[in-house]
Amino acid sequence: MPTQVQTIFSKASGRAGNYRIPSIVKTKSGVLVACADERFFTGRDNPNRIDKVVRRSFDNGLTWEEQIVVVEEVGESMKDASAAIDPCMLYDENSDTIFMIYSHTPAGIGILTCKKGLGQDQDGNLYLYEGRKRYTLKDGKVYDKSDKVNEDYEIKSNGDIIFKGQPAGNYKLNSGKLKELKSSHLYITSSNDDGLTWSTPLNITNQVKEKYMSFIGAGPGVGITVKEGKYKGRLIFPIYYNVWDIGQILMLSACIMYSDDNGKTWHRGKSPNQTRKHGIFPVGHRFVLPNDMITETQLIECKDGQLKLFMRNHSSKKLIATAVSDDGGVTWKDYKHNPYLPHCICQCCVITGDDDGREVTVFLNAADTKARRNGVIRLSYDYGETFEYSKLIKDGEFVYSCMVWLGDGKIGVLYEENTQHEEINFITVTLDEIKNGEQWK
Repeated sequence: MPTQVQTIFSKASGRAGNYRIPSIVKTKSGVLVACADERFFTGRDNPNRIDKVVRRSFDNGLTWEEQIVVVEEVGESMKDASAAIDPCMLYDENSDTIFMIYSHTPAGIGILTCKKGLGQDQDGNLYLYEGRKRYTLKDGKVYDKSDKVNEDYEIKSNGDIIFKGQPAGNYKLNSGKLKELKSSHLYITSSNDDGLTWSTPLNITNQVKEKYMSFIGAGPGVGITVKEGKYKGRLIFPIYYNVWDIGQILMLSACIMYSDDNGKTWHRGKSPNQTRKHGIFPVGHRFVLPNDMITETQLIECKDGQLKLFMRNHSSKKLIATAVSDDGGVTWKDYKHNPYLPHCICQCCVITGDDDGREVTVFLNAADTKARRNGVIRLSYDYGETFEYSKLIKDGEFVYSCMVWLGDGKIGVLYEENTQHEEINFITVTLDEIKNGEQWK
């Protein structure tokens, strides 16, 4: 059986009543770093006050340090608070760096209400708006369209506004005299000391989002560093986006973003939705019917550097979709639904490890077509085409999850306990337990 369940994130160890969206990595120093959304006013998505928090373990998950706040948003009520939602971490062994991306939204904004646009100039400076008047924030100073400093304004690092020497709200909140674009902004932060301290988050929206897009967000879960082949060393995060901002319509497509310069700059690859055809006619990602939407994804590296994407999707088939890439995630082919992977339109997680000299793919999700329940872990020796072993590790409700390879045939599982979203738990599962347990179909 799996090890005893440990509650890693909850009101007992943090500052809020709700925790969601697990992400976990292990550094070459042997430190486990677990991350989650800390959700203050409810367990729901944004609009809400959502911060980013981590906990660390130095003994493969047996004990955990106190919670660390990585990203702190602002606001005193659900409708008037900003959010840093959905973490996705990537540990790059080459640089010994943990990267984390997440989606930031100002008060009152969620996936259905994001406006299209970047909210930044070409250099990454944030636009701030006073009615129809637009300013640019550079190094804490506010510039008008003629690039002249407006001496009436001072902006604090947390977004607080000082206007003519007096407090004037916060640009992330409804109270702000100036406001940022009411949209989704993609941010990145990093740690070079095993998750103890983190860099000031950087807004990279202008690098990966197009002006016609509204929402953009992380996988969530984990990203990877390519280990073999032509694109060796490439850092890859899964992301997804919406191309519509009228009438609360979702036209969602997944893709990846990648960096070939150790995270200094990022680029967006194409979506598998850009390879679709209706009959003989190609269909781009700017027109996506509900049945074609692909959203939260995770990926693995296969033989010779080929990548494989595992996708939450809205097809009536209720099966996880997959696609492969031979060019480091820039384009995708062989989009299909895997008959071995049922899902209820919910996030999944997948990693690779070593099983006595054989590369093994480990897949986990809520393996039910009707509800978020039945956490089933599966083993594959052909990169997720087929699965030789499967085991139910959590009966009843099971929601989002993330796995980490612990070594010696052990897998760490960080998962949401139930749909009340009051805690995130951790267990260790061994390959032998999966192989020797009762098979789950």
